[in-house]
Amino acid sequence: MSERLPRVAVVVPVCNGERTIGTCLDALLALDYPREALEIAVVDNRSTDRTRTIVATYPVRLLEEWEVQSSYAARNRGVAETGSEVLAFTDADCVPDPGWLRALVTPLAQPAVCGVAGGIEAFAEASAVEGYQARHALRAERAFSHPVLPFAQTANAAFPRDVFARVGGFDPRLVFGGDLDFSWRVQRATGGRLAFEPRALVRHRHRTSWRGLFALYEKNAIANCLLARRYGHYADYPGLRTAAYLGRELVRSGIRGALAVPATGRRGAAPHYAAAVRYAGELWGWLRWRRGAIPAPARALRLAAVGSPS
Repeated sequence: MSERLPRVAVVVPVCNGERTIGTCLDALLALDYPREALEIAVVDNRSTDRTRTIVATYPVRLLEEWEVQSSYAARNRGVAETGSEVLAFTDADCVPDPGWLRALVTPLAQPAVCGVAGGIEAFAEASAVEGYQARHALRAERAFSHPVLPFAQTANAAFPRDVFARVGGFDPRLVFGGDLDFSWRVQRATGGRLAFEPRALVRHRHRTSWRGLFALYEKNAIANCLLARRYGHYADYPGLRTAAYLGRELVRSGIRGALAVPATGRRGAAPHYAAAVRYAGELWGWLRWRRGAIPAPARALRLAAVGSPS
């Protein structure tokens, strides 16, 4: 008897991804998955570079989301324009392994499973910035062990289409942090559980510059502030104690880096400096939120608490 695999739509949002989208699509087209059971949809979210030209050279669907600048709005568009029974998500800066999709959808055969999170590893660790992110950022196992409820990062996740429809998809107003919000809403609405499948592996191209590392944690801070409006676990994050903590850790990390230079050289000090940049970025994101200088779609959020996990 032949193996029965579900028909899957892989949705890839992209904005100005000309440097990475080709590698991502090469990997998706080389998947160990029946081509007749696979849709690949790339959703352009206001790119101004050569992204669309590059995608047009591949045998995949090129869709558009121009109304809202949000990767979650782009993912919703991709879901709406595809028809497969299972939805899989990855990002334009990710490179899935050949067996990624087959491993990712397998746990969905269990009735109690409402979604699957896959493993995420670094595509490269050629710099201190990449090495820091490989150890501290985009760790799927850390997201899955969240103290409230597990969540699946949209760099590597799969959900049944009916589950997606049941909760109304991603909230595009959450320009950051929407994967946690979606995962928690799914678990609450279905009573099901998320599964973690580390063999369903994608390799993520981490940011390579200090500025990129700063921006990553600025984004994370804004995500925590957005989530604070909905989930008790994050309710204290916008408070002044967070700024005090981040400022203290910024100074401590800088001092540790300076002290490490005589003993280990710049290479040994680099992780401490990376931590300092991380705390500086997070503090700046927190300050931007406090000042009201947040992305336009997020300013539309005027939501009361929704009785969600605390």
